[in-house]
Parts: sequence; C-alpha cells; structure tokens
Amino acid sequence: MKTIIVCTDFSHEAENATHYAASMAKENKYTIVLFNLQTVSIHALNAQASADFFYTQTLKNQKKLEDKATELTTLYAIETTHHLASGNFMEELENCMQIHECDFIVMGMAEKTLEQKLLGNSVTRAIQRIKKPILIVPSHIEYTGIRKILFAYDTHKSMTWTAMNDIYYFINEFNAEIEVFNVNESLEDFTEVIHDIDLNSGYDLDDIKYSFKMIQSIEVIKAIEEEIRLTNPDLLTMVPYKYNLVESLFHRSKTAIMAYKNKVPLLSIPLNID
Repeated sequence: MKTIIVCTDFSHEAENATHYAASMAKENKYTIVLFNLQTVSIHALNAQASADFFYTQTLKNQKKLEDKATELTTLYAIETTHHLASGNFMEELENCMQIHECDFIVMGMAEKTLEQKLLGNSVTRAIQRIKKPILIVPSHIEYTGIRKILFAYDTHKSMTWTAMNDIYYFINEFNAEIEVFNVNESLEDFTEVIHDIDLNSGYDLDDIKYSFKMIQSIEVIKAIEEEIRLTNPDLLTMVPYKYNLVESLFHRSKTAIMAYKNKVPLLSIPLNID
C-alpha cells in the first residue's frame, strides 16, 4: 500500500490539498500521513512563555491533528495517521518521510504574493530539496480523477531512470493518457528517451496512451500555459532542472514558476541521480 504525506497548517489551501489527497487515497487505497510543523508566535517568544505554555500548545496541536485524521478516516474510509514536528521544516519533513517510508508528498499552494515571489516558500524549497515526487494542488482545485497528464520538459539529456520510473508509475496508477510536450529554442526528439530500454523501466508502451507535441519557442512558460489551456489536463508533470551556482544567478526554476502560476495540479518529479 502506498503512503503519501500531506503537509498541512490548516490554512484554506492546505485543507483543500488534504481533501484532494484523501479523495485520491480513497480511489487508490493509499495511506495518508498528516504532517504539521508547529510554530511559536513571535509574541510568545518575546514574552518568554513558560515550558507549561509550550506543552499546552503541543497538546492542542496534537489534538487538532488527531481530529483531522479521524475526520478523514470517517469521510473517506482510508487509513490516516499524523506526524507533529517542530524545528526546521525541510529537516522535519525529510525525517517524516524516512519514518513513514512515503512514496510522494502532497502540498497546497496559495495564490502568488509579492513576498513569495521575492523569497519563495516551503513549496518551492521542497521542490529544490526533496527527493520524492511532490504533488502541488492549487487552492481552487477539487479531485475529479487523473485521466490526462501533460508532461512538459525542456531537454531529455538530463533524464534519469528514477524520474522516468516515477512518470510511468503515475501513468499506470491512474490509467491516464499522457502528452509529452517539449518546448525549447531548438526541437528535440523525446521518442528516443521514452523508447530507451535503460530508461523505460520495463513498462510495455503498448499499454500506455501517449502522444508527442514539440514547439520551438524561447517563452517556455507561456507555451506551457497555452498548452494547458488547449488540452485541459488533470495534471501537469515537470522534472526540475538542477542549476549549478553560476546558472542559478541567471535562471529561475520553471517548475517553481509553474507552481505559482499553475491552474491545474503540478507533479514535480525529482531528477535523482541513479
């Protein structure tokens, strides 16, 4: 049975992502782990709150998580547990992943703000660091199934077996059709990758409904947004490219940009080194 971690701070976007994940879990018999990082307000820190205060707050947060887990179990008839942590978000999330042996992570995404654009947020940091697929759900989207996947990529030269295996898993898990969409300054033929025996992980391509579309353009984000409008997919999939230090000074992750701008759920698949 697959285990998915759902990050929640009980905000509107997190609650929406939680119910999206629960609907998905019910359909596919997944187990859900609710992950919450408790934080202490600046006012409590300035007031030098007592240890009893922090203990009481922990108990309240624990009860809130337990109640939410019970609610999901009742509403969706799924196995739900919870994980309360404190400290550094990324470190604690990675610890939760190891403890519960998760398969992928679900996170909600709020509307883009100026602060997020300048500083990023936990979603964009997770995309850059976490070594598991991350499903990012816009705050207005409800789960209605995943029947059509749009896989947008820049270049196939950095594709790995792990990334391709994750893509194939989602195609087969949801019995979805996939459009492989390449937009670049120069066109590349992705067919050699999807047919590569070393990358296709043994999947039978005859059982997969797939198509290819290639567009030559320097405005990658606009091209992806237009393709989403034309094809109306249930899921956009991207594999973030890892920029080195010098490159990162001049380039922003297109996956992170689409996480902010996206109108459909985005599945970010890590480019792990095989």
